[in-house]
Parts: sequence; C-alpha cells; structure tokens
Amino acid sequence: MLEKRDLRQKVRERKVGNLIVFVVDASASMDAEQRMAATKGAILSLLQDAYVRRDRVAVVIFKNRTAEVVLRPTSSVSLARRRLERLSVGGTTPLTHGLMAGYKVVKTELLRDPTIRPLLVLISDGRGNISMFKEEPLVEAQKVAGLIDAENIDALVIDSARDYSHLPSVQHLARVAPMYQTYAINACADLADRMGAHYYGLYDLSRDEIATAVERELGRGR
Repeated sequence: MLEKRDLRQKVRERKVGNLIVFVVDASASMDAEQRMAATKGAILSLLQDAYVRRDRVAVVIFKNRTAEVVLRPTSSVSLARRRLERLSVGGTTPLTHGLMAGYKVVKTELLRDPTIRPLLVLISDGRGNISMFKEEPLVEAQKVAGLIDAENIDALVIDSARDYSHLPSVQHLARVAPMYQTYAINACADLADRMGAHYYGLYDLSRDEIATAVERELGRGR
C-alpha cells in the first residue's frame, strides 16, 4: 500500500535563457574588417550549443548614419550564418544609434519574456562621430550608456582600438574647444564605466577572445 511519503511530484524546472545582443561597429577604420570577421566567428561559436542552453543571440550593426538590427534574437546557426555573411564595413560611426538600437532590442524582449537574462555586448573603438539627438556625439553616447545602467541591463564593452598614442590629450582638446572636455582618451572604458559594464581591451581581437569574454561574463567560463 502506497503512503503519502512514497509519492514524488515531478517538477520541471524551466531553464532561464540568456539573450546576448551584440552591438557592432561596422564603420570604416583600420581594423574594421578584422573586427567584423572576429565578431561573426564569435557569434557562430556561441550559437553552436545555444539550443541546449536556451540562449539566443541578436546582432545590431551601426555605420554611416544609422543602426540596423541585422539578426533578430535567434538560436539558429544557419540563420545567423546567412545574415552575417552579407555584412560589410565602411562609413561613419553612429555610436549613439547603435547603443539605442541594442537597448530597444533588450527592452522589447524583456516585455515578451521577463525571465530572460540579457547581456548587451558593445564591440567598437568608441569614437562616435554622428549625432542622433543634435548633441555632441560622445555626450549622446554617454547618456545612452547611463540609461542602460539605470535599467540594470548587464553589459560588456570590448574595445577594438589598439593604439591610443596618436590621440591628443584631453587637456589639449579642452584648450582647442570646450566641448572636447567630455572626451576621454579611452572612450570605450569611459562608456563601460557609465554603463556599469565590464571592459575588455582586446588588442588581439579574435573570434576566440570575443567568445571567451562573453562566456566569462555569463559566468560559464571557457
């Protein structure tokens, strides 16, 4: 005869999935082609076991005067490969547009499923030069970074700049024009600080380095 203590209720624990939103600088720069190739490789690498982990990846690129969501949240490697292989680089750097587009993707997905764990990953040299709200471009980017922090969105900033020696000092820029007082020589580190994000200065920007940084941020390690 069965007693109550012999009965076991099977409870299925719902796995919480991660949403990784890449915000990628596709503007023209010395390292633009390598940055894009490394990012594509990292995304496909992360998606290899995304189905098992319930992870999804989205990609926003920014260049010229706008940002575009080129990959909506997905766990499909084949779909990601098709969308990413068409991407090209060139033009100016609308950094604010990119950050705002990434922020909107996260907010939209959280409305659909509040249980997801979003991670916004910015890959850029941080040198925005196109205004979105008719303010100085870096000031705009700093404000959106602050918004991301205020919304408690986890973020990671991967700096693709390799050499800061050619940049003038903040003090020199401030003497030339007051608006440059807002500039930091390392713009990405400044944005990371305002976002409450971890900062990675990857001088060897590669697929494995990017994927490892993201995995580490998700607490999985590689």
